[in-house]
Amino acid sequence: MRVIVLALMVAASSACRYYCRTPEDVAYCCDGGKDYRHPETHDGDCPEVRSSCPRFGTNRPDVCPHDGACAPHSKCCFDVCLGHHTCKLAVTPTYTVTPPITLPTTKTPINIAIYARNKVNQGGRP
Repeated sequence: MRVIVLALMVAASSACRYYCRTPEDVAYCCDGGKDYRHPETHDGDCPEVRSSCPRFGTNRPDVCPHDGACAPHSKCCFDVCLGHHTCKLAVTPTYTVTPPITLPTTKTPINIAIYARNKVNQGGRP
């Protein structure tokens, strides 16, 4: 009987499809037992780590293995209060973008002699 239970435990633990890492670099199964879309990376960054943990009602946030399991403007981030990755609203990175340098356009210089000749040919005074 012990061999069967052990075999079932090994089979159940190897069924994990996605592994995530905690901030301490410890790997854990984060697939939540669901089927997810293909892994993808959304724009933005994870928000700062909370300083205090809020109380959750009966609906705790779900586990996510990657950004593809979250809404388009969310990221899959580790939450220290929950102890797993969960979808959080992405934060826009705070860095300065230097605009590209555009060189001034140069016009061809006007040849005064040609300008004067054209004016005379048009009946004008130079």
